[in-house]
Amino acid sequence: MASASLAPGLARKVKKVLEIKTETPELLSSLQTLSTFYTDNTPAARRGLRTTIEKRGLAINERFIGAAESVIKALDEVQRSLDALSGSCGAISGVVAATKSSSASLLADTERLARDLEAVERKQGLVAQFLDTYQLTPEEVAALQGEEVSPAFFAALSRVRAIHDNCRQLLRTHHQRAGLELMDLMAAHQESAYERLCRWVQVQCRNIGEYDAPEVEPALQAAVAALRERPVLFKYCAEEVATARHNSLFQRFITALTRGGPGGVPRPIEIHAHDPQRYVNDMLAWVHQALASEREFVVALFGEEASSPEAASEQMADTLSGSDALHTPALLDRIFDSICRPLKLRVEQVLMTSPPTLLAFSLGQLLSFYTGLVARILGPTGQLTATLAACRDMASRVFFEQLRARGDKLRRNPPPPPKDLSPPQQVVETVHHLLEIINAYETAMESRPHPGGASASGAAAASASSAAGGPEELGPVLAAVLDPLAEMCERSAEALTPDAPSRVDEVARLDPTAHRVYLINCLAAVWQVLQHRAAASARSRQVLEAIEAHTAALVGGEVGRLLARCGLAEVVERLRLYQQAQEAEAQVPANDPALALPRLAEALRSFFVLVSSPDALPEFQSVQVPRLRADAVARVCRSLLECYELVYAAIEDPTNGYLEAGGAAAVKHTPAQVRTILGVI
Repeated sequence: MASASLAPGLARKVKKVLEIKTETPELLSSLQTLSTFYTDNTPAARRGLRTTIEKRGLAINERFIGAAESVIKALDEVQRSLDALSGSCGAISGVVAATKSSSASLLADTERLARDLEAVERKQGLVAQFLDTYQLTPEEVAALQGEEVSPAFFAALSRVRAIHDNCRQLLRTHHQRAGLELMDLMAAHQESAYERLCRWVQVQCRNIGEYDAPEVEPALQAAVAALRERPVLFKYCAEEVATARHNSLFQRFITALTRGGPGGVPRPIEIHAHDPQRYVNDMLAWVHQALASEREFVVALFGEEASSPEAASEQMADTLSGSDALHTPALLDRIFDSICRPLKLRVEQVLMTSPPTLLAFSLGQLLSFYTGLVARILGPTGQLTATLAACRDMASRVFFEQLRARGDKLRRNPPPPPKDLSPPQQVVETVHHLLEIINAYETAMESRPHPGGASASGAAAASASSAAGGPEELGPVLAAVLDPLAEMCERSAEALTPDAPSRVDEVARLDPTAHRVYLINCLAAVWQVLQHRAAASARSRQVLEAIEAHTAALVGGEVGRLLARCGLAEVVERLRLYQQAQEAEAQVPANDPALALPRLAEALRSFFVLVSSPDALPEFQSVQVPRLRADAVARVCRSLLECYELVYAAIEDPTNGYLEAGGAAAVKHTPAQVRTILGVI
């Protein structure tokens, strides 16, 4: 009701006031600002609130206008500057346009000249590249034509070869004339440089020949490597090296033989000429040391070496066939050709003095050893290898001739057997001599180098194994020593046979076993030396087989003699014949009067009485080796037991017809008892 009585305008105002949201940020900010200058809340102040607010806004605007006047003045000044700058730019644009119109022809000329300069620079680069590829620099030409062989010389020579190869590629293009002219020019430079290099190398090689162990300078190595491009010049230089070292080696060898080293240390080799073993050994050791030194020098200078004796042989054959190539083995062969003759003469002088047999064998082994060493370096076809091989063969020939003479002496003068049937002094001396030879052989084999592979087991290994240089080659030595010895023993043993014209006892009864025992003792003396020697294993088996044969004959003879004494010899023989004949036709041994049971029983009784006697069985005291003596006694006992068992088994066999007459009851002693008596296990 109250609201309806209000005037419409007032009602709207009241409504508007009530609808105002007092918590909005804008209203709060306005009220806060109002509180700064509205301090008196009086009716008059409230009526003049609008005026106060308007005055407040007017004052603020006046302050803003006052503050903006300086800015406006600055902006006016900027505007004036911009106007002046715009006028200046217009003036400059006019001047530039006028200048451009007047310099258009100059710019065109400048652009054309720049293009021409670029083309000239490109052509200059091509010319420089061409000169770098196909021409020598003045420094390189001076290095090639100078007197000194320096690294610059080798660099220039390498440059010449590179240019020469580049010219070949140039010939494939349409610039063939230029390529030919450049090739001719480089060829002239190259030939001149190689000739100078060859002369320089020859001079250096002559100087090197004056030294025992020269050192190869890097410049000389490079020069020799460069000369490989010219095989003829390289061969000349290699021959110069070989000649220089050839003469130097000869002088050094003669000096080592006659004067020794500097100040007499080491002493001259020929001072030991009275000792052939040391004399030859010192010479060969000097040669081997010189060979190693020369090989090191040649390899350092020429840079190649045979990898195996086969390769060395191939290179040597290539040189001998006329090839321009000179390999390391061929060069070394030419160098050492100088000492072949003096070395061979001195070794032959030693061998021609008829040295003792063992010394001749040792020299042969020594020469064989060094022949193998040299063959591994020079190949089997080298002059030094052939010289050492000839000396080795001569030593082997002298050795076998002495063995042959010694064997002929044994055959001509067989000694009489000693009374105790021991080996005679000739056998002992020969066996001792053989032992020395085997020891020398084994010592040589231990010091001999073993081949490292298949390549080292070819011709060089074969040549090194000759003249008793391998296990199979000791056979001829053993045969040359033992065959005459065996023949001498046979002839000597003939004096122990009953019907021999050279019997050693005309009155006393000759022991039938003496012949076999004497041969067993002689062969046993040989076998004891050979049995533990691997190199003589084959011959040891042969000697052992011969001992076995004589032992079997000795045992067979003693068994036959004992069986004959007790009457069992004929019985055993007849029973064996019946056993063989029973397979073809039925025959009864009991029907044979010679094999009647009483006779068999009596023979077995006599056999038992015989073997029970302490002195009845042979003891072979004359056999020198206890093992062989015990073996022979045991075999006699086993053979006697086998014969007794054979007869006893025949009596017990029902097919033989002895059971009707009583059989084994007629025999008093069983085989077991006989086995016990004989001590057969």
